Amino acid sequence: DGDRMLFARAGFNVIATANTRDRGVNEMSAALKRRFNFETVASIASITQEMELVQRESNRHLERAGVPVSLTPEITEVLVTTFRELRIGKTTDGKGIETLSTVLSTAEAVSTASAAGIHAYYYSDGELRAEHLVQHLVGTVLKDNPDDLKKVRHYFDHVVKGRKAAVWKDFYEARGELT
Repeated sequence: DGDRMLFARAGFNVIATANTRDRGVNEMSAALKRRFNFETVASIASITQEMELVQRESNRHLERAGVPVSLTPEITEVLVTTFRELRIGKTTDGKGIETLSTVLSTAEAVSTASAAGIHAYYYSDGELRAEHLVQHLVGTVLKDNPDDLKKVRHYFDHVVKGRKAAVWKDFYEARGELT
């Protein structure tokens, strides 16, 4: 019927997300901006909380996918530390590094870890290792700007190389995947 109108129920909300760097083809018009409420959510300040979130959600995704692989705390630390350092442009010991044009969000870390876990299960021996992270880090970095890969290589050669823990050494040894 042309004379009927459908209204949303009370309490109906439209929720959309975007990174502050994602501008799209066109900016949102001022008229639309007046009609929506905007919330800017900052990155998680605590690395411990971010690691807990990434590990919990990645493991949940893998479990739902029927993949009996899980992130170890060491693998989670490497992934979250790498994302944070490349996102903020500073290493944990205070050295400045170039940031990427790619938004390395916490959600992106969960996606990268989940993809690495699935890869480890189906195409490797079922153990999620640092090399799987590197393979999927490439896809995360390349999706927005291929030039970011040079910055990641520089990060590996100048930051990752100097880290002492065995998992960081494994992460560095897998740098050949950065092609």
